[in-house]
Amino acid sequence: MQIKPTQYIYPPRPAEAIPREETAFLGEANWVAQIKYNDTRCLIKILPGGEIELWNRHAEKLRSYHCPDHLREEITVLANTLHLDKDKLQLLDGGLLDNKHPLINDTIALWDILVKDGEHLLGTTYAYRYDFLRGNTQGPWTHNVPTVGNIEFGLQLTPHILIPETYQPQDWPTLWDLVYKVNAPYTTGKPGAKNYKISPILEGIVLKNPRGTLELGYKEKNNSNWNMRSRITTGRHQF
Repeated sequence: MQIKPTQYIYPPRPAEAIPREETAFLGEANWVAQIKYNDTRCLIKILPGGEIELWNRHAEKLRSYHCPDHLREEITVLANTLHLDKDKLQLLDGGLLDNKHPLINDTIALWDILVKDGEHLLGTTYAYRYDFLRGNTQGPWTHNVPTVGNIEFGLQLTPHILIPETYQPQDWPTLWDLVYKVNAPYTTGKPGAKNYKISPILEGIVLKNPRGTLELGYKEKNNSNWNMRSRITTGRHQF
């Protein structure tokens, strides 16, 4: 399905959140997991001719964030690396790591590609779209975490654009260990205690069915049949 440059496509959004201890059935169904960053949803629209716009998940342009020139240049470099048609619309689904936590700034975690060369990729599997993006990575994307050291947050597409690694069910405990390790410098007390306080850089994990196919994204809640999330305990969420 061809998409006009003026059209907006809502990003896939998990409708359900489940506790960590209840995720095993998804592993048995061969779902995969990725880091859930503490980010601001950021859809990257590359218009015919190369102009770049950043949109949120509510069909509004990002007004509170000024995208620096170097990040815009990296988006253009990425489009060229992916061999995207410069004369057609592209829509990349990502998350902006900037104003939610002081650790990482001016960085985009790329989740998905929804429109490629003007074509809404309906009916394609998440695995197909993820592999298309992952095939152009340049090794691990690392960042220094206070008191912890250099941590691998995902795979590098450009210096300030990364894609999350996928973890098979047997590796989910390792992924959760990473989440707690990275958040440790920003955590006081234990969940449930009066002194408990956390400012997470990683909010938990996102669970995806790699065989799930992309459906229409013309409303805010969409494609939730192949997306779920499981979060750490915060002041806002129990899981």
